[in-house]
Amino acid sequence: MSSTGPVMRFDELDIVPQIKEALTEQGFVNLHPPQAEALPIALSGKNLVAAIPTASGKSLIGFIPAMNMVLTSGKKVLYIVPLKALASEKRDDLEKFSHLGFNVVMSSGDLDSDDRRLGDADIVIATSEKADSLIRHGSSWIKKVGLVIADEIHMIHDPGRGPTLEIALTKMIRRNKGLQVIALSATVSNANDLAQWLNAELVTSEWRPIPLKEGVYFNNEITFDDCSSRDVPPGSDPIWQLIDQTVQEGGQCLVFVNMRRSTESIAVKYSPKMKKISGMELTEEESEMLEGDADSTALGKKLASCVKCGMAFHNAGLTYKQRRFVEDNFKNGRIKCIAATPTLAAGINLPARRVIVRDTYRFESNAGNVPISVMEVKQMCGRAGRPGYDPYGEAVLIAKNYDDYEHLMDDYVMHDTERLTSKIGNENTLRGHILGLIATGDASSEEGVVDFIRETFYGSTSQLYGIESVVESVVDFLAEQGMVERYGDGVRILPFGKRISDLYIDPKSAIILRDAVKKIDSDTDDLMILHAAAATPDVMGMYPKKADQPLLDKIADEYDGDFLVDPYEDDDMEMYDYFYSDLKTAVLLNDWINEMSEETITDTLGIGPGDIRSRVDMTEWLLYAMNEIALLFNPPATRRIKPLLTRVQYGVKQDLLELVRFRGVGRARARILYNHGVKGMADVQNIDVSVLASFQKIGQVLAKRMKEQAGYGTVKEEPPTAVYDEDEEDMLEKMAAEHGESSPKQDNNGKKGQSSLFDFDE
Repeated sequence: MSSTGPVMRFDELDIVPQIKEALTEQGFVNLHPPQAEALPIALSGKNLVAAIPTASGKSLIGFIPAMNMVLTSGKKVLYIVPLKALASEKRDDLEKFSHLGFNVVMSSGDLDSDDRRLGDADIVIATSEKADSLIRHGSSWIKKVGLVIADEIHMIHDPGRGPTLEIALTKMIRRNKGLQVIALSATVSNANDLAQWLNAELVTSEWRPIPLKEGVYFNNEITFDDCSSRDVPPGSDPIWQLIDQTVQEGGQCLVFVNMRRSTESIAVKYSPKMKKISGMELTEEESEMLEGDADSTALGKKLASCVKCGMAFHNAGLTYKQRRFVEDNFKNGRIKCIAATPTLAAGINLPARRVIVRDTYRFESNAGNVPISVMEVKQMCGRAGRPGYDPYGEAVLIAKNYDDYEHLMDDYVMHDTERLTSKIGNENTLRGHILGLIATGDASSEEGVVDFIRETFYGSTSQLYGIESVVESVVDFLAEQGMVERYGDGVRILPFGKRISDLYIDPKSAIILRDAVKKIDSDTDDLMILHAAAATPDVMGMYPKKADQPLLDKIADEYDGDFLVDPYEDDDMEMYDYFYSDLKTAVLLNDWINEMSEETITDTLGIGPGDIRSRVDMTEWLLYAMNEIALLFNPPATRRIKPLLTRVQYGVKQDLLELVRFRGVGRARARILYNHGVKGMADVQNIDVSVLASFQKIGQVLAKRMKEQAGYGTVKEEPPTAVYDEDEEDMLEKMAAEHGESSPKQDNNGKKGQSSLFDFDE
């Protein structure tokens, strides 16, 4: 079905009057054509796949049926999104209607929890990883879900996030008979396959509220897909000419490049020019936050310098606060141009008048430069055109010569996206999911696992050739490692396997940690424990640069024979290279817990502050898992692991643990306090607030807050805002986005190894 027909108003929908009134108050009057076609289907209770362009109103196709179901039937709604940032956005949007009498809760963070507060929620918003984790933990409220909304379901094509979304949706459909599914997608060439899998009505459309033209820049001219063209002022730098033209006309730009260092170089390069036509004033507080708060970094200073000129860069090297500031201030118009990696295109709603796609290739170590998919480029292009701000959107690819112009026009601009395909049909991807199916009783035999897979998108779109042997191989592996056991034709979970399923880590990670904890004693060095956690498939390694080699060689020699994960188990040189990438991560973590400044760590290892936090977050989780595994196999080892877990969480030496538990303190401020003789709760209780406020980087507000916390006699053991804030909530999407379901250190042949060490630069 394609959306055409007469104009329809929101108040004509068959929904409860309160929702109509709330929509009117929010300024919603006429439905967009795709909404007018899709919403009556969704409100009738039928399954729906809506494959429509970015910015054409997909969210309301989910929101309105969700609110109507909650208010009319009392059933719960599960809203699944691919990214934590999107979860925050959807929660904020839905909370604008919460006065109607429903409760919206976003679930993120701890994977080893059933999140019991969700029992009182009417609409639960979660990433696919968190949704699957909640199912594994047997959350009772799951049975009360009457509607699942799968936002951005085209992400099922993504090797990282796709498999978990596919598995979680299949579980929900099998468990909740009569469940309604609304799947929201970008336009894809085989949306009918999604509809067939979900037994759903299909609505497709090319309609957008803001017209979008895609084209290719060559020789001072953009040629668009509708055969129109536009002149660009001549100059020696096409990218700047395109940015300058847009900003001078009152628009904003997004520039997509394939590596994080390119985002920084572009922002730095164009900042002086942008300052002449834009620029913005930063408050002292904003400057401090961008630079890195109490622990400023060179990258943070670079970002702050660019932002003052109206330019910014956005990549995985930034902290949560820095990324959020860039996003918010681009939305409000203070920042005129962002240079970003492609991950931003799949993330939050951040449109611009003109999108510039500089790179359509990315480097992979085993294959060299490989083309970016059409789907990924279309996602970037779809960011062009801000409803309510821009009369049009333009997406421009940059051609180097005429042959390149023809290639970009034929193979991207005028080309359909690739067909969506499932990514679950291999051993590495299925390993953790099969363990989860057995642990939760979704399958109790190899045949039951195969039956489950038949009901996935993979089963709906393939012949399942060889899947029985893949399942048999995975079950053999899990049985050999003591996670499951066979009995007759059946398979049942064992305590070790149940614990690993709940911990939501790769079974191969669990084996590495199990073998490591058996070797831990009171003399085991911190670095060796950190290396064991870093050596798991769940923690992304760090590319060892040439400058790192002397330090890594020295450490490898110094600890030769002490490693809990033996680098010499395999003579394969590629394996040894990965040992060095794991060792570099362990060095970073060791520097972190010994209070080396973030700036020193980033400079020494050639990384960004976001790299520190992503590894800290994931290692904290793996150390938690290691501690749980130690309780099963070597309980005395927990005496070494547990204190290390807390030190990694806060990035401090042992003597600061009591201080960093004060919210807002953080590692740098804690050391300042300690050096002034304030060493714990009692000292904070006894010191005068004015004296406390006089210490460097403390101030009156934080001093009062600390005194209030100390007044209760106990301090909650929570991550301090100065260090983490909402970074810990990014953990789930990091697991998917950085590592992928087929673990990052496993190639398609099952060998240990990442798809590309150079991917770390993105």
